[in-house]
Amino acid sequence: MTTKSILTMLAAMTVPTLTAQDAKQIADSLSVPTELWGGGDSKLTIPTVDGATVELLGADYEQVITPDGSVKSVLSQTPVNVNFKVTKDGKEAFSKDYKIVVKPRFTTKGEQNAKPRVIPSILQWEGGQGEYKLGDTVGVYFSRGMREEQKAIILDDLRAVLGKEVQLADKNKANIKFVRVPKMKEGDPDNQAEAYRLRTDDSGITVASKSSKGVFWGSRTVLQILKQTGGSMPYGTAYDVPRYEVRGVLFDIARTPYTLKDLRDVINAMAWYKMNDLHLVINNNYIFLEEYVKDGHDPLKEAYTAFRLESKMVGANGQKLTADDVWFTKKEFRELIDYAKLRGVNIVPEFDTPGHALSFTKVRPDLIYQGPMNHPGRRADHIDAGNPETLRFVGEVLDEYLLPDSAMGNKPLLEGCVVHVGADEFYGEAEVYRRFADGLLKHVKSRGFTPRIWGSLTHKPGKTKVESEGVQMNLWSTHWQDPVEAMNDGFKLINTYDGHLYIVPFANYYRMDKNHKWVYNNWCPNYVGNSHIPAGHPNLIGSTFAIWNDMTDLKHSGYGMYDIWDVFRGSADVLSQRMWSTEHNPDTFEDHRKLVEKIGEAPNINPLYLRTGDTPIAVQPATLPMQLNEAAAGPNYHLTAEVELAAAPEGVEQVLLSGPEGKLYACMADGTVGFVRNDAMAFSFGGKLPVGKKVKLELIGKPQSTQLLVDGKEIGTLTLLSYKDREDGWKNRTKGLRSTFILPLQTIGESLQGTVHNLKVEFSAPVAETK
Repeated sequence: MTTKSILTMLAAMTVPTLTAQDAKQIADSLSVPTELWGGGDSKLTIPTVDGATVELLGADYEQVITPDGSVKSVLSQTPVNVNFKVTKDGKEAFSKDYKIVVKPRFTTKGEQNAKPRVIPSILQWEGGQGEYKLGDTVGVYFSRGMREEQKAIILDDLRAVLGKEVQLADKNKANIKFVRVPKMKEGDPDNQAEAYRLRTDDSGITVASKSSKGVFWGSRTVLQILKQTGGSMPYGTAYDVPRYEVRGVLFDIARTPYTLKDLRDVINAMAWYKMNDLHLVINNNYIFLEEYVKDGHDPLKEAYTAFRLESKMVGANGQKLTADDVWFTKKEFRELIDYAKLRGVNIVPEFDTPGHALSFTKVRPDLIYQGPMNHPGRRADHIDAGNPETLRFVGEVLDEYLLPDSAMGNKPLLEGCVVHVGADEFYGEAEVYRRFADGLLKHVKSRGFTPRIWGSLTHKPGKTKVESEGVQMNLWSTHWQDPVEAMNDGFKLINTYDGHLYIVPFANYYRMDKNHKWVYNNWCPNYVGNSHIPAGHPNLIGSTFAIWNDMTDLKHSGYGMYDIWDVFRGSADVLSQRMWSTEHNPDTFEDHRKLVEKIGEAPNINPLYLRTGDTPIAVQPATLPMQLNEAAAGPNYHLTAEVELAAAPEGVEQVLLSGPEGKLYACMADGTVGFVRNDAMAFSFGGKLPVGKKVKLELIGKPQSTQLLVDGKEIGTLTLLSYKDREDGWKNRTKGLRSTFILPLQTIGESLQGTVHNLKVEFSAPVAETK
């Protein structure tokens, strides 16, 4: 090879200078330090490039590297992602994520305590030497600014975790202190509502924060540590703050009903992992309406739909908007909102239109969308987005919850909530969709609320500019919404990408719960599918995983919260780690799961109705009804009783066992033995008890299975009464049932015409059985 050819080849290989590159190439080729010292006058130097302007876009931990580039003091090495905006020739581009490790200027010499392991992991830790041990009586101090209700929660949780006497104490005598410091300097890393500091030394354990929410998060950390140690805390100092402000869970409460107790358990479990955004789908319906149409049935009349909130809206046809089976009064829902806020959780109710709106079209069938659409078999759940009357009607429904209400003390029911307007999967015309979505968002904003919407504008292009300022958007599908487009349009973005974060229990699709290890090791909040959002972009506000109940109506198998609790909690522990903490996991997935077992459930909840010990219950009822007043029992249990019916009048229900969890019927309305859970799911065993004859009744409860034996034999086929089965001539469902029944043990023979003898319940350990 000649010298000339070698020089030609080398010239071709030469990397072009930054000035010869476009804005994006420059943005991804900047000279950025990989390490910086924190504190003092430390500052991130903004790179300079001839012919281009470079600005700091932001950092994922803006408390460490602030918007002006200042680098704050840290207790331990802290990884931070930063991004830059580059402008060249009138074009802008955002950089890749540049990773910078911020290092402490001073470190403690000698052996230090390791960072305590909690979920999610603590951001910064400076270990001391030794530990603080709590005695048999624990004194707790709260500073001013903490609500009495929140103090009570923390005290009760400490009692549950420690098994010790816990009482209020003066500051100088307290073992544990919870302190609010509301006034802080601008730019102080502690000047953030969810940030907290934890210090343990000879004087005890101290949690300090600007806000009561930060104090509450700090209490969760203390409780998790104490649960592992049995009552001691390692000396050291922690600083902790979330990476993103929204760390959420979506529960579709419309297509499968859940009780208030279920939702309170979810809230406590979320708070245990410092998750703060509970998105509740208030209305929705069976998706696959074309199955009704194909078989000659009318989905408007027959398909399952539910609107779970009390509403005064009734159509001219007499149809109520509120569901008949399970619904919440306004008072109950407001109490739930307040219950959640005390635990650091914000409730986001979703009112879904113009698609998934069967509850609305049943009230106003005159407003069913009549324009061209994909999936015409689903027309019944599409409300006419192009009709101005539709926006007025939906606005009237929303105003019942957005305007001041005398029953709520002249405050809106949803005061303090972000309000979700739905707006996903509308298969009609794009322009009418855009006008409707824009009108709905502006309506919510006009009432003083922050709106949230499902991203769908890429799939629905048009001339109408949809309101984006102050609007939050769930990025759920890159087909329906391009994430970068939404970012540039100014929406506040919440990663809810279906391929990574959706769960449809018992379906053969959308099963994030089957991929927890992959999520733990690979998923990042700023990647929506393959689309990258700069980790430090101020418009990226967080992430939410979603539990959708597509398997309702024709596909429902009878499952309830018990059956999906591990699906929810097993996803929450993984995603709280990924949403709150840095992208660098502190443990392997296997060690993380071992830590989950050590930490256990949140204090003072019992979602699986576990009993302490296996001592049987045995009673001989003298008269009926009899108050048993025992705690309800989840699987596994074995109930036996001798029952004799004196009469079985047609259509008269007779209850054998009852409590808040449900009822076990000796006679349902049709005369068969069965049960109804507190989520309104009703099952029949398909057979009747004889009148005037004593029989031995056995009820065997297992996860997803409840069996009845009468004198040692089954008396019929278990059926789900709550939904109809298309494949079986629209009769009651019999196959593939999940018939978990929490055994109520409050009252025996509430309305029984007969006698009960030798009632006994035996217990054994539950076995998880979720598929």
